[in-house]
Amino acid sequence: MSLNKLVGGDCGGNNSLVQLSNIVRRDASQSQPHSQADRFVNEFLAQNAQIPQTFNMNALLNNLPKDNVMKSGASTSSYVPDMSTHMNRSWNAGPSSSYMSHAMMPSFHMMQQQPIFYPQAPQPMAMSQLNVPMQYETAAETMTNEDVKGKAQEYVNSVKDDDEMAYNQFMSFMKKISAGEINLGESTQKDQRKLSRDEILDEMAEKYKEEWDKLSDVQNYWDTEAANGISKDYLFTEGNIMLENRSALEIGKEKLKMGDIPGAVLCFEAAAQQQPDSAEAWFLLGTTQAENEQDPLAITALKKSLEINPTQLEGYITLAAAYTNENMSKYAYISLLDWLKASPKYSDIFPQDVDPRKLEVKELEAHVKSLYLKAVQLNMNQIDPDVQNALGVVFNICQEYDKAVDCFKTALMVSSDNAKLWNRLGATLANSDKSEQAVDAYHQALNLEPGFIRARYNVGITCMNLGAHRQAAEHFLVALNQQYKAKSMFPESSSTDTSSSTIWTTLRMVCSFMGEHDVAKLVDDRNLTELNKFFELD
Repeated sequence: MSLNKLVGGDCGGNNSLVQLSNIVRRDASQSQPHSQADRFVNEFLAQNAQIPQTFNMNALLNNLPKDNVMKSGASTSSYVPDMSTHMNRSWNAGPSSSYMSHAMMPSFHMMQQQPIFYPQAPQPMAMSQLNVPMQYETAAETMTNEDVKGKAQEYVNSVKDDDEMAYNQFMSFMKKISAGEINLGESTQKDQRKLSRDEILDEMAEKYKEEWDKLSDVQNYWDTEAANGISKDYLFTEGNIMLENRSALEIGKEKLKMGDIPGAVLCFEAAAQQQPDSAEAWFLLGTTQAENEQDPLAITALKKSLEINPTQLEGYITLAAAYTNENMSKYAYISLLDWLKASPKYSDIFPQDVDPRKLEVKELEAHVKSLYLKAVQLNMNQIDPDVQNALGVVFNICQEYDKAVDCFKTALMVSSDNAKLWNRLGATLANSDKSEQAVDAYHQALNLEPGFIRARYNVGITCMNLGAHRQAAEHFLVALNQQYKAKSMFPESSSTDTSSSTIWTTLRMVCSFMGEHDVAKLVDDRNLTELNKFFELD
């Protein structure tokens, strides 16, 4: 009779095991077990008669074979982590770095002694109870395939008369080993061979050759302009009515003088489409887009201009400033080197044996600094505003703001009517935590060019830093109103939006700081009319 028949009683009936156990208890003193089934019953009853014991790790460790414990090379204390190195750190960021102090935590030894209660489950039949001699291998011992087969056959022979084991899954498994159907002790020479590092790389290169080729083409993708949102081709605004006007370039210049930056942009876009080989049209488009708070478009336009006419020196510095605003310092440094190379006055100091594109950013930074300092030293008795302007951009990139401020102030000594210089001075002062001085510099830029949207935006940012949120919002709205004036260029398209997403996003942030959540919803809808009413702007 199998053990399953003893335990698995019919549903709803008397349990066969209970009936049998009663009989065994009654006759235990008068009889001895004469069958293997009786022995199973006695073992089962003996196990279930014990009182469940609390699990104890120390008892478990003590019961392990001593030689196994010694081989591990560690006592129980070696598994205890040094909790003191972590106690003074909290899981979550908070006002104090000692959020969870040592006194608030139980020691590791205390936690180790906490009881873990669960009922002791019936244990499976031990192999030793089958009277099968088993041997344990040490870590240094190995067995061949024939040894494995022999051990398996020995086990099969030892239990061949046991009806209960005849249908056991383990018995079936051992029979397969002894018959050679399962190979455990033998491995191929290829699996055993230990490859050197170079051999492994060679095998992988051969196996994944196609994949490597694909990866090699894009390994520097994140350093490319495309990865930073700079399009190779300029994305023109659709529905531009100025495309029909052959005087778009001249009209754009007039609008630029009047401070209508968005209107000038659309005129220069039309001119660039009408005359795609005009370096002037692309240059004016690029510099005006920079003032319009649209650096990615400015970069594309300026690059087009410099491809056509590499001698437009101002384009390189404006391009470098735009790259700086987009956190593309390597491209900014290269643009500044291109300015030196293209300048008739300073091309001689440009080394011919250095490829700047192969230099790391820090090396490139040091290289550009040294060359521009040489340019300054060429004529110490005369100020070159372009050199000082470019050097100010360099110091801005490497966050040496005090030096950048000195450079821009020096350039303004001879070019005080340059609104871009005043704006760069203001931005540098703001970055060096001199917000009040920054506002004065921005106002100088706006006095020279009232439509200078970037300077207006920068004033708003500085007001935010000073906590003047309403004033910041008003400056942002003035900039957006200026950009929306260009909608008159699109009579057939009411959905055309020429405004800057950056300004809208910053305006919404300011409204949230003010607690004006209803107004923030107007920003989400880009409802400029209602926003002007709320902030009382004409």
